Amino acid sequence: MKNKKLMAFWGIIALFYLAANFAHPVTPTLIVERGLDSSMFGVALAAMMTMNFLFAPFWGKLCGYIPTKKIMLIGCIGYSVGQAVFGMAQSEAVVIAGRMFAGIFTGGCFTAFSNYVINTSDLASRGSNLTTLITIQSVASACGYFVGGMLGMISVEAAFSAQVVLLALCGVLCTVLCLDDTPFKHKPEKALSARDVNPFSAFVSAKEFMTPMLAMIFIIIAISGIGLNSSEQCFNYFIKDQFGLGSQYNGTIKAVIAVAILALNSTVCVYLQKKTDINKTFLPVTLANGLIIGGFLVFKSPMPFFVTYVLASCVNALRTPLMQAMVAARSTPENSNAMMGFYQSMNSLGSIFGALFAGLIYAQNPYLPFILSFAAFGIATLLAVVYVGKYKKEKQA
Repeated sequence: MKNKKLMAFWGIIALFYLAANFAHPVTPTLIVERGLDSSMFGVALAAMMTMNFLFAPFWGKLCGYIPTKKIMLIGCIGYSVGQAVFGMAQSEAVVIAGRMFAGIFTGGCFTAFSNYVINTSDLASRGSNLTTLITIQSVASACGYFVGGMLGMISVEAAFSAQVVLLALCGVLCTVLCLDDTPFKHKPEKALSARDVNPFSAFVSAKEFMTPMLAMIFIIIAISGIGLNSSEQCFNYFIKDQFGLGSQYNGTIKAVIAVAILALNSTVCVYLQKKTDINKTFLPVTLANGLIIGGFLVFKSPMPFFVTYVLASCVNALRTPLMQAMVAARSTPENSNAMMGFYQSMNSLGSIFGALFAGLIYAQNPYLPFILSFAAFGIATLLAVVYVGKYKKEKQA
C-alpha cells in the first residue's frame, strides 16, 4: 500500500511541476504585450520568492502538526489563485500582488513535498527518494516549459488557464491519493501558538537545530540560488529581447534539458549519492556549474548560448539533490520538518536576490545578470572549499 501511495505521489508531483512552469515561457510575452516595465521579469519573481522565503519556515513547522497532504491542498489552491491574478494583470502593481499571494503558498507546496518524502521513507531509501523528487521536479519543470511554450503560441491566457486548473487539481489529488503521514513523524510536545504563525519567529526557532556546518551549507545554498536565478530569469527574457525568439524556442530548449536531466539523475546523481561522500563531491559539481555559466559571457550567438544554458541546467540538476541530501543527513525526526522548511527558505532567499538584481540591472546591460551569476557561483565555490576543509576535520574528530 505504501509503495502504491508513493507512486501516486510521484505522479501528482510530476503534474504539479509540469503545471507550475506553464507561465514561465509566456511571461516575457505578457510583459511586452501589456506594456509593462522590462524589470518585471525579475521583480515579479522576487516578490513571489520573498513571500516564499518568509513563510516556508512556518509551513515547515505546521507540517509537524497536521497531515502534510492537507498542506499540499492549501498550497496548491493558494498557488492557483495567485497565478490567476497574475495571468489577468494589466499593471505592474497587480502582477506583483498576484505573485506575492502565490508566493505565500508555493512555500507550503515545496516544503510539504520534501517533508512528505522524508516522513514516509525509511532511512535507507530517504536519499534515493529525495533524489527522485528532485529529478521529477527538474524533468517535469522542463517539460512544463515546453508545454507552456506551445500553449503560448495560442495565447498567454491559454497557458495561464491550463496552469490554474491543473494546480488546483493537484491539491485535490493530494488529499485523495496521498498517505496521512501523521503516524510516521514526530509529534510536537506543545500546541501550535499564535507566535508560531509569525514567520519571523519561525526563523528564530532555527537556532534549535542550527550548527556552524549546517549554517555554512545554507549559506552556500542561498548564494548558489542567487547565481542560478540571475541567469535563469534573464535567459527567458534575453532570448525574446535580444534574439527575437518566441516562447516555443524556450519550451523546446527545456524539453532537451528534461531528457538530459532524466539521464543524468538516474545515473550520475545516483552514483554520487551511493558511491561517494557527497559532502566532498558537491564541491566539483558547484565549481563546474560556475565555469559553465561563464560561457554566457563568451558566446554571443544563439546556438552556443543555448548549449551553455542546457549544460548549466543539467549540472545544476546534479548539484541540487546533493545539497538537499546534505541537509537531510544532518536532521533528526524531531527537527526534519522545520529544517526542510528552512532549506526551502534559503533557496527562496537566493531566488529573491538573483531574480530582483537580474531584473533591475538588465536595462543597464543585458549581460550584467550573467556576470552576477558567474560571480555568485565563484563565491559559492570558495565557501564550498572552506566547508570541505572543515568537514574533513569534523570527520577525523
